[in-house]
Amino acid sequence: MIIVYLSLVLVVASIIVFVISAANTLKLMNGSLAKISKTGAKLRRQSEEIISEKNELTRNYSLIQLDISKNKDKVQETVRQAGQSVLLAQVAFCKGKALLKKDSED
Repeated sequence: MIIVYLSLVLVVASIIVFVISAANTLKLMNGSLAKISKTGAKLRRQSEEIISEKNELTRNYSLIQLDISKNKDKVQETVRQAGQSVLLAQVAFCKGKALLKKDSED
């Protein structure tokens, strides 16, 4: 009969140890879940910041491209006008030379 009582005490003791172990594991899991949730929120916030920064960089890039295009057009217009000025100066020089030649012949 003692063996039956000892067996019963052993079963009750193992159930108590199992419950205590399960409670400790549950506490650890709750702490881990809280940490995972906190990390997830942090990642979400960082993702939103990255998206915001990406949008700002895209806007700045577009503004830079527009500015480059405008400046390119201005430079091309300046080069065209400079070429036209050189051509007009050559024409004026040739006319002046012809006038001087004509005056010297007279």
